[in-house]
Amino acid sequence: MKKEQGFIGIIVLVIIALIVLKYLYDFSVFEAAASPQGQGTITYTHQLLNTIWSYIQVPVTFAWERVVWPLVGVIWANFQSFLDWGQQTARPI
Repeated sequence: MKKEQGFIGIIVLVIIALIVLKYLYDFSVFEAAASPQGQGTITYTHQLLNTIWSYIQVPVTFAWERVVWPLVGVIWANFQSFLDWGQQTARPI
């Protein structure tokens, strides 16, 4: 069965890979980004992300405002109520 990894796991994996590249091959991300090829790659990536965002902006914004943010509000209110209940019913040691 294939285990699905989250977004944070991918970020950690990239950071570890960069550390290994720096240690083994003395690779510098900043020097690579300053080169003409690095600048071209950064520009291409920026344009690609802008194009993708132009297509998904409306549904993502709608989902954030109508689904995710209200859900976070309900979860936070319940968490605060739970903390208040715990303080009121806690027995002193």
